[in-house]
Amino acid sequence: MSLKITNVTLPGKEGYWNIAIADGYITEITGARSNIEETNKILDAKGQLLIPGLVDAHIHLDKALLLERYPAVEGTFSEALQKTLQAKQEYTVADIQARARSVIKKAIAFGTTAMRTHVEVDPILQLKSMEALLPLKEEYAWGITLQLAVFAQEGITNQPGTENLLRKAMEIGGDVIGSAPYVDPNPKENIRIIFEIAREFDCDVDFHLDFLDDDAPLLLPVVIEETLKHNWQHRVCLGHMTKLAGLTPAELAAFIPSLKEAGIAILALPATDLYMMARQDTHNVRRGIAPIDRLAESGIKVGLATNNVQNLFTPFGDSDVLKICTLLAQVLQLGTTASHQLCLEMATTRAAQAIGINNYGIEVGKIADLVLLEANSVSAAIGTAPLNRTTIKQGQIVAQSHYVTDFQKNRLI
Repeated sequence: MSLKITNVTLPGKEGYWNIAIADGYITEITGARSNIEETNKILDAKGQLLIPGLVDAHIHLDKALLLERYPAVEGTFSEALQKTLQAKQEYTVADIQARARSVIKKAIAFGTTAMRTHVEVDPILQLKSMEALLPLKEEYAWGITLQLAVFAQEGITNQPGTENLLRKAMEIGGDVIGSAPYVDPNPKENIRIIFEIAREFDCDVDFHLDFLDDDAPLLLPVVIEETLKHNWQHRVCLGHMTKLAGLTPAELAAFIPSLKEAGIAILALPATDLYMMARQDTHNVRRGIAPIDRLAESGIKVGLATNNVQNLFTPFGDSDVLKICTLLAQVLQLGTTASHQLCLEMATTRAAQAIGINNYGIEVGKIADLVLLEANSVSAAIGTAPLNRTTIKQGQIVAQSHYVTDFQKNRLI
């Protein structure tokens, strides 16, 4: 099956372009006036913006859409942990799948073609989340590439049996291994165990790291040391990293050489991080978002992601990564055309690279995971997060969203 997309606007390029796709890959990119060999299907973009598929590099499908069931009373991080732990005791495979399907279907409609979801494993859940989400990889492969990051949310050294459960989860189909070391009473041992499991299964590592704004020392140096010790360069991704926002420019710059050497990727999760950070600030409240724009300028791999959708950790959201892109641009004051381009890359090609997907982007030979947006520029796309979208997965149109307004006569004042 082949597809030809004509008259598209491309990020950073003047004029209109034609894109030829065959067998799921981009085979040709030419000016709109050029002729491309006739194909089975032609899609006239009529000047709309074509971008790489959106990538949600960090999300929690197994605890999405819990807010109505467990509404916030205090709105704190500790309450979110406590009530979510309570919710886990009531999870069923069917319940997890129902909530996950709802998020995945919306994500595909919004233009997300790749996603890494964290899958919680602990003595309460056992392997229930893995059993629920593993079948969805194949079920939705037509529209999205789904990575399963086996994840210890409650700690490891303080949760007997968790280390063994993590290994079992990897054995049955986990793609990535990770944890949240800051909730473990022995975070360094937690990190060591995760790298040990990564070596056993030859898989990438994904930590929730240096989150919140307490006085606990940074764990980033420990992760860098373990990464280099195990020769795990370019195989480690770190989510949140909100404490980097509190460093001086000199302190942040001091980490750049070792981050580059380790090839570590850092993801900002602004919807959650803005909501949870700086609760103790009475005035001049900090934003608490990892300065990924400055890290990108220094050559560090960066990206952005959703993290949570409508639960106690993030009582907002609908799984649209482009809206997260808009939010990040506002918070980090990314207002120039060049910074908008960077922001879009952090939601597409850079996010893909952060989770180990390298054959991604609008170039000949790259996989044809694409989104057509009702916008005529990157700035317009980020500024409005347009609703009209066409999602293309491996060269096939898999979703089309259209927003329709029907004003009745004499009703509009």
